[in-house]
Amino acid sequence: MTIFHWCICLLTLCCIGTGLDGCATINGQLSKAHLKLPVKIMVVQAPMTIAPGRLQKVLAPNVKGEMSASEEPIAQGVKQAQSDALLAMESRLAKRARFIVVTPTTEEKPLINVIYRRGYGVALSQNEADRIRTTTGADALLRFKITDYGLTPRSWRKGYITFEVTTTLALAGAIAYTGATVAKGAAGAYLAQETVEETAEGYAGFRALDVVCRPVRIEAELIRLNPVATVWKAHDTGLADVHLSRLTRKVGFPERDDQLKQATDDAVTDIVTSLTKVLAKSQT
Repeated sequence: MTIFHWCICLLTLCCIGTGLDGCATINGQLSKAHLKLPVKIMVVQAPMTIAPGRLQKVLAPNVKGEMSASEEPIAQGVKQAQSDALLAMESRLAKRARFIVVTPTTEEKPLINVIYRRGYGVALSQNEADRIRTTTGADALLRFKITDYGLTPRSWRKGYITFEVTTTLALAGAIAYTGATVAKGAAGAYLAQETVEETAEGYAGFRALDVVCRPVRIEAELIRLNPVATVWKAHDTGLADVHLSRLTRKVGFPERDDQLKQATDDAVTDIVTSLTKVLAKSQT
């Protein structure tokens, strides 16, 4: 595949990705949450649950054989990824006038650890919410999770294939419109060949996007503490700065790490911006 074709794949995937996985508010109950400004917010990160095989492609691509999540450099890479994301989330929120970031007291750290291990999306009890609110003064808890790290999200792949198959079916239908047996046979052959070719090019494009932009996808939810309720959810996929020269040379680990950090910052910034805007609208 030529650089031109790589670029076309990248452009297509970026467009599809923007439509599929931009920062989208899933739960629109924030307008009814009655949160007073500035919102005192505690940030809790859920552990990454990405398959070791996917992480290995990013963090240890030169290692032969399958690695477990506890082995280096995967374990260290995950630790760094979560540290970078937590720091970015807290710092972005702290810079917004509508938020005050609070930290758990020593007394409540065991509870926060329980919530952390419990994972993303699991509801808090009212008792847990009351304990956090009483000891820290927090109004809400922002919980987030890295769901894809350095590889294109699986939802993009499904969306791309759906897009290609739908387009191919339409073209095949146009060929067969005459009703002739030969035309129908040609349509079937076209469908089989074109679907395989387009899907293969799509996956080639995904690999190109992985190398050039190192996508990082983050999901987040805002949990009001009194009364406890999830009032907002969003997700975003961040991308590192585009340098097409990465397609024609070896990308070293320091540059890869910088890409991952850029993509993480990009996703976090978009999520915080989205939350800020939705919160502003809820106050009008």
